[in-house]
Amino acid sequence: MKPYEIIEHTADVGLKVSAKTLKELFENAAKGMFGIITGEDRVKSLQFKVKRDIRIKKEVEGLEELLVDWLTELLYIFNKEEILFDNFRVVELDSSGITGELQGNRIDLSQETLQTEIKAVTFHNLKIEEDKSGFSCKIIFDV
Repeated sequence: MKPYEIIEHTADVGLKVSAKTLKELFENAAKGMFGIITGEDRVKSLQFKVKRDIRIKKEVEGLEELLVDWLTELLYIFNKEEILFDNFRVVELDSSGITGELQGNRIDLSQETLQTEIKAVTFHNLKIEEDKSGFSCKIIFDV
Protein backbone atom coordinates (compact mmCIF):
# COMPACT_ATOMS: atom_id res chain seq x y z
CA MET A 1 0.00 0.00 0.00
CA LYS A 2 1.47 3.34 -1.07
CA PRO A 3 1.34 5.93 1.74
CA TYR A 4 0.18 8.66 -0.63
CA GLU A 5 -0.29 9.54 -4.27
CA ILE A 6 -0.40 13.07 -5.67
CA ILE A 7 -3.54 13.73 -7.72
CA GLU A 8 -4.48 16.63 -9.97
CA HIS A 9 -7.63 18.60 -9.25
CA THR A 10 -8.85 21.39 -11.55
CA ALA A 11 -6.76 24.41 -10.43
CA ASP A 12 -5.58 22.79 -7.22
CA VAL A 13 -3.58 19.74 -6.18
CA GLY A 14 -4.49 16.87 -3.92
CA LEU A 15 -3.46 13.64 -2.28
CA LYS A 16 -4.92 10.21 -2.09
CA VAL A 17 -3.72 8.90 1.27
CA SER A 18 -3.79 5.29 2.51
CA ALA A 19 -2.77 3.67 5.79
CA LYS A 20 -3.40 0.70 8.03
CA THR A 21 -4.23 2.87 11.06
CA LEU A 22 -5.71 6.33 11.63
CA LYS A 23 -2.46 7.57 13.17
CA GLU A 24 -0.57 6.41 10.11
CA LEU A 25 -3.13 8.13 7.86
CA PHE A 26 -2.41 11.47 9.57
CA GLU A 27 1.35 10.85 9.30
CA ASN A 28 1.11 9.93 5.61
CA ALA A 29 -1.04 12.98 4.86
CA ALA A 30 1.67 15.19 6.38
CA LYS A 31 4.41 13.41 4.37
CA GLY A 32 2.36 13.86 1.22
CA MET A 33 1.74 17.55 1.83
CA PHE A 34 5.46 18.21 2.23
CA GLY A 35 6.10 16.03 -0.84
CA ILE A 36 3.87 18.38 -2.84
CA ILE A 37 5.69 21.43 -1.46
CA THR A 38 9.22 20.20 -2.19
CA GLY A 39 8.65 18.02 -5.23
CA GLU A 40 11.38 15.61 -6.22
CA ASP A 41 14.20 18.13 -5.78
CA ARG A 42 16.09 18.07 -2.56
CA VAL A 43 16.08 21.31 -0.64
CA LYS A 44 19.55 22.83 -0.76
CA SER A 45 19.70 25.17 2.23
CA LEU A 46 19.14 22.58 4.97
CA GLN A 47 20.34 23.97 8.24
CA PHE A 48 20.25 22.44 11.70
CA LYS A 49 17.87 19.67 12.69
CA VAL A 50 14.78 20.69 14.68
CA LYS A 51 12.48 18.58 16.84
CA ARG A 52 9.01 19.89 17.54
CA ASP A 53 6.03 18.64 19.52
CA ILE A 54 2.54 19.68 18.47
CA ARG A 55 -0.68 19.34 20.41
CA ILE A 56 -4.06 20.34 19.04
CA LYS A 57 -6.77 20.01 21.65
CA LYS A 58 -10.32 20.83 20.65
CA GLU A 59 -13.64 19.15 20.27
CA VAL A 60 -14.21 18.39 16.61
CA GLU A 61 -17.23 17.29 14.61
CA GLY A 62 -15.21 14.54 12.97
CA LEU A 63 -11.74 13.30 12.22
CA GLU A 64 -11.79 15.18 8.90
CA GLU A 65 -11.83 18.48 10.81
CA LEU A 66 -8.91 17.31 12.93
CA LEU A 67 -6.96 16.25 9.82
CA VAL A 68 -7.42 19.71 8.30
CA ASP A 69 -6.36 21.34 11.60
CA TRP A 70 -3.26 19.10 11.79
CA LEU A 71 -2.11 19.86 8.24
CA THR A 72 -2.95 23.57 8.59
CA GLU A 73 -0.81 23.81 11.74
CA LEU A 74 2.12 22.11 9.98
CA LEU A 75 1.76 24.46 7.01
CA TYR A 76 1.66 27.47 9.36
CA ILE A 77 4.87 26.39 11.15
CA PHE A 78 6.56 25.72 7.81
CA ASN A 79 5.78 29.23 6.56
CA LYS A 80 6.35 31.12 9.82
CA GLU A 81 9.38 29.31 11.25
CA GLU A 82 10.82 27.93 7.99
CA ILE A 83 10.97 24.34 9.20
CA LEU A 84 10.76 21.67 6.53
CA PHE A 85 9.40 18.61 8.34
CA ASP A 86 10.36 15.16 7.10
CA ASN A 87 9.55 12.88 10.03
CA PHE A 88 6.07 12.64 11.57
CA ARG A 89 4.86 10.55 14.49
CA VAL A 90 1.32 10.79 15.81
CA VAL A 91 1.44 9.90 19.50
CA GLU A 92 -2.23 10.36 20.42
CA LEU A 93 -5.30 10.72 18.23
CA ASP A 94 -8.96 10.84 19.19
CA SER A 95 -12.00 13.06 18.75
CA SER A 96 -10.66 15.53 21.32
CA GLY A 97 -7.33 16.20 19.63
CA ILE A 98 -4.00 15.09 18.27
CA THR A 99 -0.48 15.04 19.68
CA GLY A 100 2.48 14.57 17.39
CA GLU A 101 6.26 14.58 17.37
CA LEU A 102 7.90 16.13 14.31
CA GLN A 103 11.43 16.41 13.03
CA GLY A 104 12.77 18.51 10.21
CA ASN A 105 15.34 21.06 9.18
CA ARG A 106 15.35 24.81 9.27
CA ILE A 107 15.61 26.20 5.76
CA ASP A 108 15.91 29.63 4.22
CA LEU A 109 12.75 30.06 2.13
CA SER A 110 14.26 33.07 0.37
CA GLN A 111 17.03 30.77 -0.98
CA GLU A 112 14.79 27.90 -2.07
CA THR A 113 12.75 27.20 -5.16
CA LEU A 114 9.97 24.97 -3.96
CA GLN A 115 7.77 23.06 -6.38
CA THR A 116 4.33 24.10 -5.12
CA GLU A 117 3.16 26.75 -2.70
CA ILE A 118 0.20 25.47 -0.72
CA LYS A 119 -2.06 28.28 0.46
CA ALA A 120 -4.59 26.23 2.40
CA VAL A 121 -5.88 22.77 3.25
CA THR A 122 -9.52 22.41 2.15
CA PHE A 123 -12.54 20.40 3.21
CA HIS A 124 -13.54 19.86 -0.43
CA ASN A 125 -14.96 16.29 -0.65
CA LEU A 126 -12.82 15.27 2.34
CA LYS A 127 -14.00 12.03 3.94
CA ILE A 128 -11.93 9.52 5.87
CA GLU A 129 -13.03 6.02 4.96
CA GLU A 130 -12.29 2.64 6.52
CA ASP A 131 -12.28 -0.73 4.77
CA LYS A 132 -10.70 -4.14 5.29
CA SER A 133 -7.21 -2.89 4.32
CA GLY A 134 -7.25 0.17 6.57
CA PHE A 135 -8.04 3.86 6.12
CA SER A 136 -7.99 6.23 3.17
CA CYS A 137 -8.98 9.74 2.15
CA LYS A 138 -8.51 12.36 -0.54
CA ILE A 139 -7.31 15.81 0.47
CA ILE A 140 -7.39 18.86 -1.80
CA PHE A 141 -5.00 21.80 -1.26
CA ASP A 142 -5.55 25.34 -2.47
CA VAL A 143 -2.44 26.39 -4.41
